[in-house]
Order: sequence, then C-alpha cells, then structure tokens
Amino acid sequence: MDEEQLLAALKGGDPGAVRELIGLYGDRLLHSAFLLCGNRTEAEDLVQDTFLQAMQSAHRFQGRSTIYTWLHAILLNLARHYHRDRKRIVYDDELAGREIGAADENPNQPDAGTAASALWQALERLSAAQREVIVLRYYENMKIHEIADRLDISKGTVKSRLHYALEEMQKLLPGEMNLFGGGGTERMEKK
Repeated sequence: MDEEQLLAALKGGDPGAVRELIGLYGDRLLHSAFLLCGNRTEAEDLVQDTFLQAMQSAHRFQGRSTIYTWLHAILLNLARHYHRDRKRIVYDDELAGREIGAADENPNQPDAGTAASALWQALERLSAAQREVIVLRYYENMKIHEIADRLDISKGTVKSRLHYALEEMQKLLPGEMNLFGGGGTERMEKK
C-alpha cells in the first residue's frame, strides 16, 4: 500500500491499515520514544498511545507531511506530556556509577552495552528541550529548519539548544566516547 492508500484505509477504520502502520513505523517510533523517555515500558506505552491517537485523529490528517512525520509529531507531544507529568526518581551518584558497569578488560574500548548506558545517562541529564533537539537531529536525521518547524521554534533556538546540548554531552560522556571535543575525533582518525 502506498501512503495515500494507507491513509484512506486508516480513515476508513480498516484494521489492516493499523497493522501496516505498526509494521512500517513501530520500531522506528519505539526507538525514538525510548530516547525521549529512557524507559522501555514507557516508550512502548507512548508508541501505543501514538497509534491510538493516530486512529482517532486520522480524519484530521491533511497530508501536508508524510505519515511518519505526522506520527512522530504525535509521539513528540505525548513525550512532552510524559516529561511534564512524571515524577523524577533521583539516583545517588555512587549508585548511578555502579549501574554503568564494572571495569572492562580494555577500558579504552567500551562494549556496546556500556556505551549505550553512558549515552543514555548523558541524554537523561539534558533538559527535555535539549534532548528533543538531539533526538530529532541525530536519531531522526532532521535538518535544522525541519526541527524548527516540528517544534514550532526559530532556527536560532534550535541551534542554541543543539549547541548547549552538545556542550553538556561533551562534559558528561567518558573521554573515549566523546567525539565532540577534547581531541575525540582526532584520536579516532589516528587509530
């Protein structure tokens, strides 16, 4: 089914259209939701709510964007509500350090699990606004003007948020993972 047929079927209440949407976009939305909220169960709930809202509001979709862009906008709004409504759990710094992992045999080459954990911990410390622009720019591969349109902010605000988010990530990521400063990319090129 192409996008027009899929949208027509969705507007018509065809359950096959919903299954098709989930098959096409479910995993990608789940990945984005996880990056936005940091909890797999909550991410799954956000994606489920995204598809429910899409089914309920399909008649209002005017086709000015792709279906994925529309779904991601719904997800982004739901994630904002999630951050506004949830109560934060405060971790002790010592406990957080132990969660990242034990000493590796080769500490200069972190394994994928440790790297993902460190990356998520750094993302989690960003403000919700900074995390949004990081996810949209680097995980959704959106351009600055697309992010500005999606978030309904100026391009300058997007650039500012990206700048400060990357600056904060540079401080938070371990040296061997940091490609944003301190010779990170230079070290990578020499290897």
